[in-house]
Amino acid sequence: MPDGDQAAVAATLLHGPRHLPPGLFAGTEATVLRGLRVHANTISHARLVALEETFPRLREHLGAADFNRLSRAFVEAGGAERRGLADIGAGFADWLDDALAADIARVEWAWLESYHAADAGALRLADLAGDDEAALLARPVRRHPAARIVPLATGAAPCLDPAFAPDTAAILITRPDAEVRLFAAHPADAAALDAAAQFSPLGSLIALLDEEHPGGGGAIAALIDAGAFEEVAP
Repeated sequence: MPDGDQAAVAATLLHGPRHLPPGLFAGTEATVLRGLRVHANTISHARLVALEETFPRLREHLGAADFNRLSRAFVEAGGAERRGLADIGAGFADWLDDALAADIARVEWAWLESYHAADAGALRLADLAGDDEAALLARPVRRHPAARIVPLATGAAPCLDPAFAPDTAAILITRPDAEVRLFAAHPADAAALDAAAQFSPLGSLIALLDEEHPGGGGAIAALIDAGAFEEVAP
């Protein structure tokens, strides 16, 4: 189907039969509209299923009925326009009025981003074993492509993992191997990962955490152990 015809069908599905050009489909107007209705229902169902699969913890937290109601409202309000099924949840968290639900959705979306991020080897603590102090501080590090930190505005952490305390300030998401992992994090961890978005000497990150993190510069070991940094040549 030519691009112009696809746009006409999309406009009809979004805004009603007045936007359907005459003669685009064979058959009576009633038959064409009935076919478009079936097509629209199929698309809507696929979008709702995609949202369920994207936000399983949020669906569990809200309950199936409330989650379905919010999902339908999101789709009907145009929140899924021009998005493929894989990207349909990109704006869902910002659309939610419930701050706790929005926190859960942001973490679940970051989980999906981490899952689909580029492959890269993770820096391991064992990789640093042969470095003397000068080499350790000078070693360049870079944030792993799959590493994400999501600040929390609410006590949503136990909804993501019962082991997390309600006062957890942020969630670190990593994928050092094949499995996406979640960790309780501190806002200073986010600053350290931001500083290593390209490259940073390890010593600079240790100094940053020493000033801002309750665990001091030693908190860098926890980030490395979690798989937050990419393995790069020293």
